[in-house]
Amino acid sequence: MSYNLELKQNSGSSLKVNIMACDNMNECDLQRIKRFVEKKYSEARYSNSRWKNQNYDPWSTWFWVEEKGEILSAMRIVEKVPENCIPLEIAVIYGTKSQALRYAVLEENVADWNAVAFELSRTGWYAAKKTFRTVAKYCADKGYDIVYGLYNPILRGIEKLYLSEGAVFSERYPGPVYFPGFYLNGELSKFHVIELEKETLQNIASKL
Repeated sequence: MSYNLELKQNSGSSLKVNIMACDNMNECDLQRIKRFVEKKYSEARYSNSRWKNQNYDPWSTWFWVEEKGEILSAMRIVEKVPENCIPLEIAVIYGTKSQALRYAVLEENVADWNAVAFELSRTGWYAAKKTFRTVAKYCADKGYDIVYGLYNPILRGIEKLYLSEGAVFSERYPGPVYFPGFYLNGELSKFHVIELEKETLQNIASKL
């Protein structure tokens, strides 16, 4: 699947939200988007961790906006199937001292919203909001019961995107969770699990 959604800014110019499943992307474009996400994470002072950087390509759909050949925002949806582990399942539950434990997502018709990155500029923030709402519309159209995400409370921009739009902290998977070796400014990065249910996704999508 491949298509785009054109979005007009107040100034009259337009941005296009590109939507493409990994299976339909050429390797050059896929790696370019991944490099953008890695660059934004590095600029936020995240470290790199092999525990976090798993291969989700067979189950992934990417969403991104670019202008004049430069990517402004990118996000990814990873669909949960019995044959894979989504990021929520890869992360380790924080505070389990005797042994490392993970959550197992046994639900069907759910997905994980991740790899959220955008330029820290007015246009980048606009692109991020439009990409965010486009992802919500995609998930609503797919009919997912719940979409999960991992939220780091230290990063306020991500908080504004998710929580202000109706995402809630998960009661099924209370966390917090972490990825071994994944640090922010030298400290272990801990994430809260958030959920967006059907009604929330539809409400977000209605703002397009």
